[in-house]
Amino acid sequence: RVCQARCFVAMARDDLLISTNEREFILRALRENELRVDGRGPLDVRRVSYRFGPKDGQCEVTLGQTRVLAVVSASLEAPKGGRANEGRLTMNVEFGPMASPNFEPGRPGQDASEVAVILERAFTETGAVDVESLCVLAGKFVWNVRCDVHVLDACGNIVGASSLAVSGALRSFRRPEATVAPATRQVVVHSPDQREPIPLAIRHTPVAVTFGFFEGLDGVLLIDPSIKEEQVVDGEMVVVMTNHDELCAVHKGGGVGVAPGEVMRCVRLASRVSVDAVSELTKAHLAWETTRDARRVRRHYGASVAVNEKTNKDFGLPGRKDHLLTAATTTAEGTPPDAAQSDSEEDFAVAEEGVGELQEPVDQKQAPHVPLGVMAPNDSESDSDSAGSLRDADISRVSVKQKRPGLKQKTSRRR
Repeated sequence: RVCQARCFVAMARDDLLISTNEREFILRALRENELRVDGRGPLDVRRVSYRFGPKDGQCEVTLGQTRVLAVVSASLEAPKGGRANEGRLTMNVEFGPMASPNFEPGRPGQDASEVAVILERAFTETGAVDVESLCVLAGKFVWNVRCDVHVLDACGNIVGASSLAVSGALRSFRRPEATVAPATRQVVVHSPDQREPIPLAIRHTPVAVTFGFFEGLDGVLLIDPSIKEEQVVDGEMVVVMTNHDELCAVHKGGGVGVAPGEVMRCVRLASRVSVDAVSELTKAHLAWETTRDARRVRRHYGASVAVNEKTNKDFGLPGRKDHLLTAATTTAEGTPPDAAQSDSEEDFAVAEEGVGELQEPVDQKQAPHVPLGVMAPNDSESDSDSAGSLRDADISRVSVKQKRPGLKQKTSRRR
């Protein structure tokens, strides 16, 4: 899709020293057995794990022993660069002392700047996020999305782990909803309690794959090199691909040169690695989304109202109006489930017949309803006597109305 090449100086690690014997052991294992020190093959990648949260827009990626944390935030600012209807996506990379003793706090160094440039080319320049959807009021206010990348453990392939962390953080981020008043043209930012935050419009997910080359080993290359292998390789190259088999960027590090055929081979290998990486990221993100929805249901409706995920996965989602059904579906304490279910079935049956409202069950000890103007029978009388008295009362009432039509009869009703 977009192919960009730029030379960088190899990232030197002054804090890590490797002996000559260890260097020869790594090269000999690759030359004779095509085996790496950690047991992987030359084209195998390390295991990846994702951890989202606790807030939206936070993702920690563990690639082998390399750990990277990405945090996404957004703020309303005025548009810049002559683009009045487009927001911005910026990257900031920080190498803290926790990652390596050679890293110092403060202003980002050369290594952090190199990683930030690669992430800018992979996400911003390729249009991974739809920046037009970040516009609130053209020419006045747009969302500035900032992604801060913190390297916690630098154990090789920092660029690849950072790209996965940024992709996960952008997927899990939710920006507040902002509306514009038509009369005053003022922007109102709604809190998450008032309106559900809006996710970003992501077009594709770039994945950076790092390759290592050796000058004395023709045809041997490494994918996802570890920290010790980075000290042995004679050159590195980063290929950024998407899960749609699109080439986003190619960055060639300093050192040994690479033939055009090897570059095309790396692109094909990066395409396979990116598809697998995006598939794992999607599964981890869906699992986190399910947990987030369940946590939101418990926060808004209470733990007793939260429905099991296996029975109703969409409970509490926007537009369902589940808060209107909580009072009808919640049974009283001590009421058997079967009885509650039977009562609800009877109520819905009455509603279907045309009553229009849910009615309470009639008490068995309560006397039957008597029409207006008819005397209620005595409880001690039998059914036949009560039926007869009802008929007599009806006849007497009709006869009275026929004799004195202008006189209103004063009757009482008892239940």
